[in-house]
Amino acid sequence: MIKTLVLPIFLVLFITSVLGGAIGGVLPIGGFFQSPIAHIQLPAEAIPGLGIYNTSLTFWVSILVLLIFIFFSTKNLKRIPESRLQSIAEVIVDFFLNLSKSISGSEKGRRFVPVVLSIFLCVVVSNWVGVLPGVGTIGIVESSEVVYKHKEHKVDACHNDDHGSGHNYENKEKYFDCDKALKEHLVVFNETFLGIKYLPPGRGEIKYDPANYDPDSSEAKEARKSGVVLVKDTLKLDYEDHNKAIVNESKVIEGVHKGKTAGRLLPLFRGANTDLNTTLAIAIVAMFFVTYWGVSELGIKKYGAKFINFSSPIMLFVGILELIAEFARVVSFTFRLFGNMFAGEVLLIAMMFLLPFIGIVPFMGLELFVGVIQAFIFSMLTLIFGVTAVADHSEH
Repeated sequence: MIKTLVLPIFLVLFITSVLGGAIGGVLPIGGFFQSPIAHIQLPAEAIPGLGIYNTSLTFWVSILVLLIFIFFSTKNLKRIPESRLQSIAEVIVDFFLNLSKSISGSEKGRRFVPVVLSIFLCVVVSNWVGVLPGVGTIGIVESSEVVYKHKEHKVDACHNDDHGSGHNYENKEKYFDCDKALKEHLVVFNETFLGIKYLPPGRGEIKYDPANYDPDSSEAKEARKSGVVLVKDTLKLDYEDHNKAIVNESKVIEGVHKGKTAGRLLPLFRGANTDLNTTLAIAIVAMFFVTYWGVSELGIKKYGAKFINFSSPIMLFVGILELIAEFARVVSFTFRLFGNMFAGEVLLIAMMFLLPFIGIVPFMGLELFVGVIQAFIFSMLTLIFGVTAVADHSEH
């Protein structure tokens, strides 16, 4: 009975998802789940009041999850595992022990396991935490004044055609009425009785003439009930005073959405590896240990001869290439992980915009798989580079 209902339920959900998203938004009855596509940017956002970035906060949450797993999996160690967590931990450790010994060709491969396994667990957990619901969608509202301060020179350039007029508030009204400003994805937020601002589903976008606006019209009443509304150039924001705009949280001062807050959602959590700084830091740590293993095994003189060798012009040229390759490894490490994770984040955002609920499910599974693969590639390359670093090539 249950199996026969799976397909009809899936079809109903799929059709609802298509009609409710951006694809169905072209129809009069569609778009009831549609919302503005999330603001996408490369740099991480600083969280006001905390002094840290949202990617850093997500990274430390990942580390906390990893520490909890390690604590409970090693809390009551038994020679024959009795808990599932200990069994999972032993499987992972045994896999990397055997892999390290097979690649290095000896028991000395065990020396690489602590670093290689730590990198794998750190990357895979942070990748998976970045896919959890709420990451990138739960946050605080940046007032339009704060957003304006970030891009003030662009807005002033639109109004005055003069970049030198930035960072002053002589003009009593600043409107987001040019293409550069509208790209900031400002939206109108509703507010609950608890004071929590939220973005309800539904397009809620309406065009009206402020000069002939009737607040008692049926169109205005319907618009006030609607969900997300993109801030258009006809929506004037309160910028009469620099500090007042912050206190009033940039209330819309006229039109259908008068009194509502206009701003941009700043997520509290964002995938750690979608920040170039995180992947660069992990890459630097990996290459530091590769260098450490090489120096500890061969000595600083013999290891340094790989990069600085005056025995012949050919060896000097080879040494320069080896030195360039060391820096190239850091770059490739950094951008490989960052590129895959950032592209996955953008893909999930796009699918949520096009096909709410249903469209994102298969891609979340894909991102979980990609997260494991990228962590494995990162850790395996670290292992291979480490094995190469400790090999003595002086006889060749």
